Amino acid sequence: MKWNATLLFFISLWIGSLSLKIGVYNFIHLKTRLDLIEPGLTIRSDFGLTMIQCATSCAEDLRCVSLSYSRTIKSCKLFDVIYDSDDIGDVDYWIVTNGSTRWVPKSCPEVASCSGITTDGEYWIYPTATNGRRTKIYCHNLDSVPVHYVTLKNTNRFIGHNKTNWVVQQECRSDFKAPLTSVEFGKIQINIEDMEINETDYTFASPSESHLKYGHTTDCNGEAFRNPCPRFGNATIDTGGTGLIFDPTSVFGKTGGYSAAIKDFSRSSDGSRVVFWCAGWCGKCGPTSGPLQLKSANEFSKIMVLFSKMNFLFVLNMN
Repeated sequence: MKWNATLLFFISLWIGSLSLKIGVYNFIHLKTRLDLIEPGLTIRSDFGLTMIQCATSCAEDLRCVSLSYSRTIKSCKLFDVIYDSDDIGDVDYWIVTNGSTRWVPKSCPEVASCSGITTDGEYWIYPTATNGRRTKIYCHNLDSVPVHYVTLKNTNRFIGHNKTNWVVQQECRSDFKAPLTSVEFGKIQINIEDMEINETDYTFASPSESHLKYGHTTDCNGEAFRNPCPRFGNATIDTGGTGLIFDPTSVFGKTGGYSAAIKDFSRSSDGSRVVFWCAGWCGKCGPTSGPLQLKSANEFSKIMVLFSKMNFLFVLNMN
């Protein structure tokens, strides 16, 4: 009996370290970071005598697509959301694959339909537009017609100086009537099909309405060629901490007004932060290459490597 018990113990360890199969369900063993296991997304958290018992519970629950199991405290957590593996992970994680008809959510409606969740909040989803990469999305109106948002971690503020702020009629206006028009976005609405920004959605903006669109600003302090001339209209775009950046091929410039141009444009090395000032005689500045689109930050790093190689080859050819 003692020999049999020892054999069963080692067999259970072996199964736990490999892919686990129960009936028609395959469970792939992954690693994930502890901070990705969010209690709010747990279907059920129970005491589980063994890993196999926990996996069986997942296979029997139609909402379960993934699970974590702690051999130390015998904790069995079932999830309706799949997390990516991580090289520096410290939590064992198993996902259901193959024989299952379950799928990872690619949109907020799929979060609701495959999990039964109808509470607005932050969810991991896997949009086609990000090549299925795990993306944190805020699902709004999840119990009716879901709308997709990205929650911004840092300040995204747009300040506009227009003709209502004039003080004196002169070539260069050095003062203005306070306060300047400004709007700050806490979340930005996106079209999940192509990750395109809705620049005029103010649901999570302050104030809740504005003539300034996301990514745009204005200035009426004299033509762009007038120097020196103080500029008051400015824009701060920052997606740091979201895992997303704006398409690095996006171009910014004049979008309207007389003799307008962007001044002091800067983009952070990781592509997550863009800051610029606007100049012009009631000039308007913003993206000129089309509506802003979000990309996975991982994809951006690949593009930057490619650009660096191209620049290196260009310099070699020039020499």
